[in-house]
Amino acid sequence: MVVGALRFVDNPETRLSAQEVERRTSRSRSIVVLNAMDHLSVENLQALIIVAFCDIGNGDASKAWSIVGSLTRTVEYLQLSIESDHREKEPLLKPLPSIDPPQNWTEEEERRRVFWNIFNLDRFCSVTTGWNTSLTSDDVHRRLPADGGLWHKEESVITPYFGIWDRSAAKIGNSIAFLPAHYPSPEQTADAPPQTPVSANPNKGPNTVDMTTVGAFAYCIEATESLSRVTTYFLQQKINFQDRQEVSSWLTRFKELDLRLVHWKMFLPQKWKDSNISRQPALINMDPNLTLAHVTHNTSMILLHQRIAYPEARWSNIVKLPSFCSAETCQIAAVETATITQKYLKYTPENSPATSQFAFCVFISARVLLVHWRYYDADLVPEFWLLVEGLEEMAKRWVGPILREKHGLCLAGKYAAQLRELHHKCETDSQFTVDVLGYSSGISGQGCSPSAQTPGFSHHQGNALFSQPSKATQPPSSSPLAPHQTSAASQSRPPPIFPTQQSPNQLRQGSMIGPMGSPLNITGFTPRESDAPDELSAISHMLMDQRFMEMDRIISFDDMMFTAQTANPGQSGMSVSGWNQVDNSRLE
Repeated sequence: MVVGALRFVDNPETRLSAQEVERRTSRSRSIVVLNAMDHLSVENLQALIIVAFCDIGNGDASKAWSIVGSLTRTVEYLQLSIESDHREKEPLLKPLPSIDPPQNWTEEEERRRVFWNIFNLDRFCSVTTGWNTSLTSDDVHRRLPADGGLWHKEESVITPYFGIWDRSAAKIGNSIAFLPAHYPSPEQTADAPPQTPVSANPNKGPNTVDMTTVGAFAYCIEATESLSRVTTYFLQQKINFQDRQEVSSWLTRFKELDLRLVHWKMFLPQKWKDSNISRQPALINMDPNLTLAHVTHNTSMILLHQRIAYPEARWSNIVKLPSFCSAETCQIAAVETATITQKYLKYTPENSPATSQFAFCVFISARVLLVHWRYYDADLVPEFWLLVEGLEEMAKRWVGPILREKHGLCLAGKYAAQLRELHHKCETDSQFTVDVLGYSSGISGQGCSPSAQTPGFSHHQGNALFSQPSKATQPPSSSPLAPHQTSAASQSRPPPIFPTQQSPNQLRQGSMIGPMGSPLNITGFTPRESDAPDELSAISHMLMDQRFMEMDRIISFDDMMFTAQTANPGQSGMSVSGWNQVDNSRLE
């Protein structure tokens, strides 16, 4: 708690200097890490989780990854990755028990939440570094955490198991259409045999899974896993773009992941998206977990669509892509994330930090607006600067009042500096092109030549969390908003997604503008032999279908519910000073 909270203690009578805060924090961190290595316990896991979250948010991710790696192994040693009552199949050689069984449901739920926090750290580590996930379907057989209100009241409930995909079952070429998102526990389907994420029968439908007992944290876990799936099962796949069968399988995977994300948004329970359900409509209480789930969903859409939206020039002779639709999806997702971020920072206390995952989502959203600006030679929408300012505000919140002068060193501050420097390079170098998938390689790896070609493609991520912003240039410290522009995203809609000389209809028919405004003509696309149809032609035609392109993919501030409706009507979970005092009439 000293490591995580000391920098926020701002009592005039006991206020410490910045140097003293850093000294005590560093000493406490060393004590926690050393003690945690001495023996296995749930309490040590909880302490290391706090340390890892702090290291990542402080911009010291290189110190955090070894802790995350240790956590993912230790949580298995303590057998917290499986349910304590999961005894359908037991090995002949039983694992050594390291801790006593839970005494009651409340203690079991506490352990369950410890596991899912480690799971989220594992997924965030994978997404931002490109490393493989450590917790796989072989290791995990856990129910989702219960609604926070039920846990607070110690009311025992049963929640569904969360389906973790098997890597071999989800490799390119295998369909993921029927891999289940959830599967019921034996208690929920007493007459049915136990199921695993891979063996669950998709024909049973969602009616066998009761989702009424889960809360905002569970949906945040689902959204984080969706983000990890886009990275692991799409962007990191090695594809030979000279092989039509591989390209066809890759685009099929794109379509399947897109549909799963659309369905996740579509089938969110009504209480999580109905803006009229609040029992206190005059108050705005943006739940951190639910808000993070929504911006993470939008970020998943950006990462999934941006490679299709901004394809390499050499692809023009291989396949016809719905680039206009994907570019529109990326831009709308980024703009809506800007709105959500702005409202979240407005309606939450100034002393409440935002998570590193939130900062990552804001960074990805701002970066794709830069990519779009350079790729299509369009106008840079004002929401870019709103996102940069949002990151800078997150940085100030993260370091707290005592360390305010060092906000540029934390993760959110580094992201903001990268974006400003990247924008500066674009302004000063007309030939500089933003690498679509270079977002995790630091400023040195984010630019590329328009003529750069490679025979294959895979998503190799670098180490943005390890890198320091380049000091070669000194970008301006304030946002270059024009005098007539407003800081409110809702008061200014983005300009046309594409330059005026290129109509959306033309793009839907197959022609597009390439990097730096150069034309790409994909109307001359030819399959292997004399326009003979094949699987690649079929999937390309399917992706160009009007119904596919017009699906509702993005979560906006206006149509979603960001206040967590817990199962405890008397109070909204854990109250934080100042969080429930916001007047709805101020909402713009």
